[in-house]
Formats: sequence, structure tokens, C-alpha cells
Amino acid sequence: MQRDTHSFIVRVWHEAVNSKGRVTTWRGSIDHVGSDQRLYFDDLEGVVRFIQEQAGLSIRRSGRKWRALVAYIKRMIT
Repeated sequence: MQRDTHSFIVRVWHEAVNSKGRVTTWRGSIDHVGSDQRLYFDDLEGVVRFIQEQAGLSIRRSGRKWRALVAYIKRMIT
């Protein structure tokens, strides 16, 4: 694997649905393939933080790139 390449396995499931059938609680896990590190999460920002830490990225959590990454992950699972 290249040094600047990171692989992750992300699993997402819902644990609660309201009376209208809308998902109210998401849970999941993410594995960093290269290090066998695993994180269980209950919010999508946890996924982004884990990727950031494992890949050695420095993205300000209040910045535009951070919001774009969180939005991308949300689109992938909903």
C-alpha cells in the first residue's frame, strides 16, 4: 500500500426510527485497514475525526473542507 493511501471499512446502521418511519439514531463502526484500529460511533463527525487522525490530516473542524467531508459522508449513507 502506498504511504499516502489509506483504506477504511465503514459500517452504518440505524437503531431508532420515529413514528413517521424516519431514522432518528445512526450508529456505526469504521476500521482503518492498515492499522487494525476500530472506532464505534454515533455521529458522523466521529467518522471524519477518525479518518483525519488515522491519515494524519489537519483539517480545521470549523473549516469549509471539514463541512464538505461531513456532508459527503452523510450523502453516502442516507
